[in-house]
Amino acid sequence: MQRYFLIIIALICFGHITRAENHSQSPKLAEEFAIAVKNVESKNFLEAVRSFDNLAQSGLPEAQFNLSLLHSSGLGTPKNYKTALYWSWQAHLNDHPTAINQVNEIFDLITEALRDTVANQIIDELLTIAKAGDQTSALKLRKTYNDLLVAPDYQSAYVWLSIAQAYGLESASELLSQVADELTLEEILVQQENCLLYTSPSPRDRTRS
Repeated sequence: MQRYFLIIIALICFGHITRAENHSQSPKLAEEFAIAVKNVESKNFLEAVRSFDNLAQSGLPEAQFNLSLLHSSGLGTPKNYKTALYWSWQAHLNDHPTAINQVNEIFDLITEALRDTVANQIIDELLTIAKAGDQTSALKLRKTYNDLLVAPDYQSAYVWLSIAQAYGLESASELLSQVADELTLEEILVQQENCLLYTSPSPRDRTRS
């Protein structure tokens, strides 16, 4: 526990408040983040968890990472590796620079079945917003299909990378080529058709056009 406490202090107190402000562009969220930091420093972990949870829900990667540390160490909340993995992966998806190290540590503490449970929960959440038109979710789905599931789902990753490429998202083309190398030609052709399920206009739209 002492090791995790030191990690939290080191990572939060030196530079993370500024990074949080840069991410959120919200003085209110920045102030809440600062309060959460002070709660950690004063060992008021219950309040720190509440604040970081609120910030994590808003998509702040630093808060997601810190919340993961608190859950994995049992500070302010009962120890829970499932929740710790969920939030460390969310932080990783949101480009936190060291969250993947926390992810890998948690992998060593859980079963493969639990890892897949978390992966499928995140995939379901991402699919919901991706189908609603959120473009960044396409690349996040690729990463989750490839790297969080115990057995990578390259076919589903191919679908969402193809959609990301259609959006013009940077890096999608190179990643798509890498995933295609893991598939047979027959699998690629099937998944190209599956892409149309998410990108083709509805019959009503086609009528209007």
